[in-house]
Amino acid sequence: MVTRREQSTTTPSLEEGVTVVADVGGTHARFAVVGSSPQDLRGIEILRCAEYPDIRHALTHYQRRRRIGRVKELCVAVAGPVGDDRVDLSNSHWRFHVGALQRDVGAPLTVINDFTAQAMAIDALRPDEMVWLGTPRPGGGGVRAILGPGTGLGVAVQTVNGEVLPSEGGHVGFAPGNLHELDLLKSLLRRFQRVSTERLLSGPGLENLYWANRTLADAEPPREDDACPAAQVARLASEGDAVALRAVRDFFDILATFSGDVALLAMASGGVYLSGGVLQHLIGFLEIDRFRTRFEEKGRLSGFCKTVPLAYVTHAHPGLLGCAAILRRAAPAVHFAQAPRHPVDRVPAPSP
Repeated sequence: MVTRREQSTTTPSLEEGVTVVADVGGTHARFAVVGSSPQDLRGIEILRCAEYPDIRHALTHYQRRRRIGRVKELCVAVAGPVGDDRVDLSNSHWRFHVGALQRDVGAPLTVINDFTAQAMAIDALRPDEMVWLGTPRPGGGGVRAILGPGTGLGVAVQTVNGEVLPSEGGHVGFAPGNLHELDLLKSLLRRFQRVSTERLLSGPGLENLYWANRTLADAEPPREDDACPAAQVARLASEGDAVALRAVRDFFDILATFSGDVALLAMASGGVYLSGGVLQHLIGFLEIDRFRTRFEEKGRLSGFCKTVPLAYVTHAHPGLLGCAAILRRAAPAVHFAQAPRHPVDRVPAPSP
């Protein structure tokens, strides 16, 4: 079942071969047909991964709904490590073999990390598709960092030459920034043997923050079957629930601190760019000045972080946009014509 569908211009006819892009996360898989430019995304559909056994069935469903007879090129961004022939999504039951999927589709296939796609979308964004947090702006050049919470927490770095270095940076250990966050960590260690940053900065992470704050407020943890989904936490916060509001504030405080950490790790003078589905649902709670302050609080390196541009990406489908940008470049991404022998997930720099 299609949970949400967005109409754009008409997709090409059944007889025409089309370029298809897909952005596959832990919860949803987004599909679109690419028109004359990366911004020309047609026939966007969003499918729930839980309703399909694998990506091939979801793609077939999309092709039938859109009357696509032949795919001439396909780019798939996945929320998980990429490099070997076997692809396992970190927060989904979907898995596939690159070579087998290419043979099934019968067209050139590009498989990339989802935040490689997010990084490649930055230069394709219109000015009104970013909101700047603070006064610094990019001056041209410089390393960029792209990160964002969804079902998981994605992180990537883009070098000054345009090469994107994907990572699993969301799985680094959570580092509390104050005594309250230390209490959160202690509470969560009652649930998890190890608390990664993704355990707090993601959809499930917001649920964990609500659970931990309820634990601190009630002096005993809620029952495991008394979970509060992220959407419900957001709704409760909008209604003024104190525990939910604290969870949302913690979410943005920890995200700001982690974003600053990533800025230091990458020396991201070209900017830090925030994306991800969870932000789209919580952005109304963002306190820009507070966020910027937490981002910059880096002790002896605070001076550097004060100069780093920081932006929130408002484009509805940056993963699809990034996939389209890759396929429309003069120097295309690596295409897996067969099962790769070596880990490959690097998008080459554009030709001079």
